[in-house]
Amino acid sequence: MKIGMNLLLWTDEPSFDKHRRLVDNIKAIGFDGVELHVGLISIDECKRFGDYASSIGLETTALSVLSTEGNPVSPEKRMRDKSIDEFKACVDKTAALGATMLCGPFFQPLAYFSGARPTEDEWKWSIETARAFCAYAGSAGVEVAFEPLNRFELYLCNTLEKGVQYVKELGCENAGLLADTMHANIEELDVVKSVENALQYITHIHISENDRGIPGTGHAAPPELFTALKRGGYNRWLTIEAFNLGTPSLAGPLHLWRTFAPSDDELAKKGYEYIKSNI
Repeated sequence: MKIGMNLLLWTDEPSFDKHRRLVDNIKAIGFDGVELHVGLISIDECKRFGDYASSIGLETTALSVLSTEGNPVSPEKRMRDKSIDEFKACVDKTAALGATMLCGPFFQPLAYFSGARPTEDEWKWSIETARAFCAYAGSAGVEVAFEPLNRFELYLCNTLEKGVQYVKELGCENAGLLADTMHANIEELDVVKSVENALQYITHIHISENDRGIPGTGHAAPPELFTALKRGGYNRWLTIEAFNLGTPSLAGPLHLWRTFAPSDDELAKKGYEYIKSNI
């Protein structure tokens, strides 16, 4: 298993000239890779970050979300087509980053709600649109990991069990699931068991504590989780997605009302040490 660190801990406006030091810090702590939210930066910035990470021996993975400018669950084809264009731009940035993994809640736009339970038509539209996503990603050599989110951020797919149903119906070789322990902590009755049951389809994991703080200080990512992953033969990324002081603009959207460590660097270091000690 490889341990990654998401740059969102420090910034949601990454600039290579300003934040190259963060990549150096991630390497110095001992991480194997760095994950960037490619939806937030230009393709040129992605290439600069990716080239530099590679030069110092770090791998890269990519994360993004869909905006409401397009919508895979819309009855309007033009809205579904817009979401395909948006996703294609994310794939292009992922390739520029030098990454082969793009993950996110690509079932639908983030924080979009119809006000009702998802319908069979919405499910069908999402699947059809996601097939176009995966076809384009596959042509670029990129895997797509679809991420179930909690009910307050998404309504089409909240659990790993539902995610398995989605990926199986999707039927694309480069499609899998991203399991996020924070979201699972809200939606699953047993985080470890839910991951075990879906492990065949999980291609990326976010280690995120139940309060989004330091991994290992709560109950969303217990030692039993890592035991189950080793037992199941999981050998992919364990990437920390945490928040603390560095991203004040995300306080409202993510409901982050307090800090969890004296510094962002300390959070990353303690999180790395916790994961490392368990694998």
